[in-house]
Amino acid sequence: QGPRKYCILGTRHCSFLHQQIIELLAYALVLSGNHVYTSGNIGTNAATIRGALRAERPDLLTVFLPQSLKKQPPESQELLEQVEDIIEMSENDDLQLDAASRLCNSLLLTKTTQLVAFAFHHSNTVIEATAEAQSLEMIVTLLYLD
Repeated sequence: QGPRKYCILGTRHCSFLHQQIIELLAYALVLSGNHVYTSGNIGTNAATIRGALRAERPDLLTVFLPQSLKKQPPESQELLEQVEDIIEMSENDDLQLDAASRLCNSLLLTKTTQLVAFAFHHSNTVIEATAEAQSLEMIVTLLYLD
């Protein structure tokens, strides 16, 4: 079976405990040789980045930004400085963040074989990404935080 390409997406609004769990998951995935893809933002995605970086395999972490780096919050920019493989979608700078995020999520799904998503029942963008992943016949794990 070998290493896989995992996409980890989720809500920006998650508790410290949930962030620790997500960080541990990303760490374990990278440590076992899997490539982790995520978006760059606070909450789930930041926890994913921290966990993957902790595994000290920068070649196994790819971050797609829904907009250019300069459009990211300062706390995200600081974390992203540590990431070697960042793809900025600056062509989306004029879009609202939710529209840019949907485009980014769609692109992430084309690069990966499995999706792990963390959402609340009202996290529409994340839930839409899981539906899209299922339509692509990906392996999808959706964990609700509420």
